[in-house]
Amino acid sequence: MSDPFTQPEIVAALAETREEVGAFFASLSPQQFTHGNAETWSPAHHLHHLIVSNQPVASALALPRDRLPARNATQPSRSYPEMQALYRETLATGVKASGRFLPDPQGNQAELLAEYGQTLDTLQAQVRGWSDADLDSHTLAHPALGPLSVREMLLFTLYHNAHHQAGVQNKTNMENA
Repeated sequence: MSDPFTQPEIVAALAETREEVGAFFASLSPQQFTHGNAETWSPAHHLHHLIVSNQPVASALALPRDRLPARNATQPSRSYPEMQALYRETLATGVKASGRFLPDPQGNQAELLAEYGQTLDTLQAQVRGWSDADLDSHTLAHPALGPLSVREMLLFTLYHNAHHQAGVQNKTNMENA
């Protein structure tokens, strides 16, 4: 994925993310997929965390625009690299998932993969209904990053999915070395 920014680029990146992340988690054996616990997340935990993180964004984008706070920013929305940097900086402060974003994977690998794919399909469908101007004129609240433009939330969501895939991939590679 390059650095998506426009609405069509974000839609395409969501499709690419769905395929790449889904294919990676599908490639794991059932033993690899469930190896871990609530303290040391298994790949199943990571995938469920992405599901419960992606769902609220898709739900928010389904709301009428007038139900979302207007964005009165003097700065343009941040880019994909800027959102990556912001998230990394925030993680470095020790922020961790909490509350409704803590995973509790139920179901088997195929069921979780189907649910993950559905969340990204829904999100992608919702984004198609937003113009580039709308992506910058409304905000969504992120529990750790604060208020973000809808565009910034989508760029964060793309990076967040890639970040968890990379983390699981690195851990899996180390365990198999």
